[in-house]
Amino acid sequence: MFPRLIVSAAALAAVVLFFLPPPAGATASVMHAAAVVIFSVALMATVALPEYLVGLTFFFLTVVLAIAPPSVVFSGFHSGAVWMVFGGLILGVAIEATGLGARIARWLVGVVSGGYFTMLVGIVWIMALLAFVMPSSVGRVTIMMPIVLLLADRVGLVEGRRGRTGLALAVAMGTLTPTFAILPASVPNLALAGAAEAIHDIQFTYTDYLILHFPVIGLVSMIALPPAIWLLFRDRTAPDGGGAGAVRLTGAEIRLMIVLLAALALWATDTLHGVKPAWVALGAAIVCVLPRVGVVPPGAVMQKMSFGPILFLAGVVGMGAVVTHSGLGRVVGDALQGALALDAEGGFGNFAALIGLGAAMGLVTTLPGEPAIMTALAENLARATGWPLLSVLMTQVPSWALLMFPYQAPPLVVAMVIGRIGVGQFLRLLIPMALFGWAVMVPLQYLWWRHLGYLP
Repeated sequence: MFPRLIVSAAALAAVVLFFLPPPAGATASVMHAAAVVIFSVALMATVALPEYLVGLTFFFLTVVLAIAPPSVVFSGFHSGAVWMVFGGLILGVAIEATGLGARIARWLVGVVSGGYFTMLVGIVWIMALLAFVMPSSVGRVTIMMPIVLLLADRVGLVEGRRGRTGLALAVAMGTLTPTFAILPASVPNLALAGAAEAIHDIQFTYTDYLILHFPVIGLVSMIALPPAIWLLFRDRTAPDGGGAGAVRLTGAEIRLMIVLLAALALWATDTLHGVKPAWVALGAAIVCVLPRVGVVPPGAVMQKMSFGPILFLAGVVGMGAVVTHSGLGRVVGDALQGALALDAEGGFGNFAALIGLGAAMGLVTTLPGEPAIMTALAENLARATGWPLLSVLMTQVPSWALLMFPYQAPPLVVAMVIGRIGVGQFLRLLIPMALFGWAVMVPLQYLWWRHLGYLP
């Protein structure tokens, strides 16, 4: 009932926005875009419709109302994230079908043995540390989620148990929040680096970025996530009743291990060879279904795969592109900037206001689209605060750790689908973690930056 009320209210607000006159200097397409976006965001946040219908509804409304050209509306299908998901889903099917996932799950039982809380700690830290060698967060989720679900089965956390949801959330959040602090490990990081170089000719270094963000965003979130999940999704594991694992690897498992190791090597060295992680994942997926060489028949893959996540994710990415193309992002950013009380003596108030601005923008643009708009506003914000431009640019990163809805981050969308995590279950963790971020991580980040000399 509650999701329907939200969607109904959003639909009413969308109709009103559609017919309102645009603000000075803006075109009518800005208001039309705002109408479609607010309705689409409500659908994405509540999943009141099946995921594929949410994506299709966004495409239909945006094209029929001529808010943006089809090349912009459907730009999500050009995005590497979408093809990363496609390739990752096939790899996930292969991991499960060959039995390799069950074998790795048996190994994980030994590594993270000691109970449910120990498993949460182990999974969060494994997912975060994987980011140093595997740059794609979507890829980490798509490979590890099936394995962790098999691990849940082995310890009695079957479908419907709170602990199963907790382990799935550990995969999702462990691969996302801490990795905002590792430059190549998340799409928003790379979008910010690219926008800063293109607009302001500022280049980030791996080490400086890590020192600035990892001690708070990385380590604090890695420490805070396991107890938060344990408190919200308390459960108990049963003794591992899976029996002894097979001693010898099968031929299919060996071939799949070779494919996965090759993919991991290519993901870890993408800066050397220049092949994007998405195309590595797609290539690995193709090898997995090739006749003779592959490990699963194409027909079996098509039966087990759902294309709903592809349409939903393409809609999320396309929405960010439409927000930018229509000028809505700039209008919203200017309005929010005008509402901020920034001054050269603001100190922590300025810091919190800039992070709040980024967090608010992320609700409209999603995290991959936020850096383009916030980076364009950064010079004005730097003048208003009297801070260095680099410091203002970097305030975007803490705002990402305050996300409140899964639709804001493509890896969470993928985790929601593969891990069968409901939106309500996600919100049960995301909202308390956002409040924790405001109460603990933002002040710590401010003190850390002052200590490093990034803030006056």
